Amino acid sequence: MTSFHNVTVKDYGKIKRGLKKSFKTIPCLSDDRSVVETFDIISGDSKFPITYFKTKTLQIREESSNNSKKVIEVIRNILDVAS
Repeated sequence: MTSFHNVTVKDYGKIKRGLKKSFKTIPCLSDDRSVVETFDIISGDSKFPITYFKTKTLQIREESSNNSKKVIEVIRNILDVAS
């Protein structure tokens, strides 16, 4: 699992918009009160969740495919531009 810490709400919005342009996303529901929002990225035949927590942490459940590596790379690029 990959985590990005100190992600502001503004940066999260940029990340979400950037991912929606590049990948198919599906919103998900969570019963966890510490979760602000969670959604799944659908890419090819793989699906993995991205979760944004109230603690300003963005978590991505990785898998061995290149798809999750591409998503992580997109997020890193967006955060680098934002800072």
